[in-house]
Amino acid sequence: HSSLCNVIQHIFGVMKCQWCILQIPPEYNMAIQALIPLALCALHNFICEEDPKVFYQDYEANIPEIFHADNGELANGPLSSAEKRRADAHRDEIAALMWVDY
Repeated sequence: HSSLCNVIQHIFGVMKCQWCILQIPPEYNMAIQALIPLALCALHNFICEEDPKVFYQDYEANIPEIFHADNGELANGPLSSAEKRRADAHRDEIAALMWVDY
């Protein structure tokens, strides 16, 4: 069990190095997020078959630094009604400020 976990962690480490999309907070709905690793694995396998040298090139100089914002923590279960009201009010406040700037 622990060796399998190590292999999976290694695979995700390799994938994060190869695909920057895995290093930034996702902006897609959960259905799309669930498909991204599968699509990247398919691309990885295709590239390994067609031109494996691609993954051995040095791209370090061309990769911009990725800003990692603190997005808080995921909730454990559904939102309470008070939290939903707070989030709705915060969203409405942001929208109102955007209209003022527009």
